[in-house]
Amino acid sequence: MTDEKISESATTATKSDKQHINMFSRGDLLFWKCEYEKAKKHFQMILISPPISLLDSARCYSSLGAVNTELKNYEEAIYNYHKQLDLLIKLKIPNKTEGDIAKCLMSIGMVYFLQLDYVQALSYQKQALDTLAIATPAHDLTSKIYRNIANLYAKTKEFDSALKYFQEALALNDRDLEDNGLTLGQIYADIGVMYYSKEDYKRALYYFTKAHATWLKSLRPGQLYVKSMEKTIRTVESKL
Repeated sequence: MTDEKISESATTATKSDKQHINMFSRGDLLFWKCEYEKAKKHFQMILISPPISLLDSARCYSSLGAVNTELKNYEEAIYNYHKQLDLLIKLKIPNKTEGDIAKCLMSIGMVYFLQLDYVQALSYQKQALDTLAIATPAHDLTSKIYRNIANLYAKTKEFDSALKYFQEALALNDRDLEDNGLTLGQIYADIGVMYYSKEDYKRALYYFTKAHATWLKSLRPGQLYVKSMEKTIRTVESKL
């Protein structure tokens, strides 16, 4: 291939990449500006445009799912996410698309959560967890899914099950030296809330104190998280 043809090929590829980015950018901007109806129309137009790849179609359905969720069109959002899921399964490449499939399942679970259908929400979060089970080392999403499942169990007042999944999340985040203190501190606080709900105030105090100490490592003493936890600790101490 001549230098001229190489240059022409590179230029064409660059233009193609820019067109690909621009195809979604207007819809993304409209979404972030909370202009959901306009964003919805934009992504619908992409779907009926000249043939687009399966990957781009999956991206469109994901965006439509997010838009319809914001519009509270929950059944339509679930349909969109299922269309995305079908495409991602067709595209599945070992160790490549598990994260995207898990995110899609999590999104479906979140829509069911918003509909207060905790049984279905829990089912899809667990499917997401199963999707990532083969990932080694543990996928970045795994801890978040553990916390989602724990919060769902907390909603249904199944505190022992909630504790189990919060502890799983804690084990992952505790090993991750790069984990930010806000997340780790929140997990300690959530575990404390579970023990408080079970009226096990001694253990609740232990985890609230751990949350407070963790947040102090990365936050100022007067920050809202810290001040709120100090108030919570005083409340628990009064019960001992």
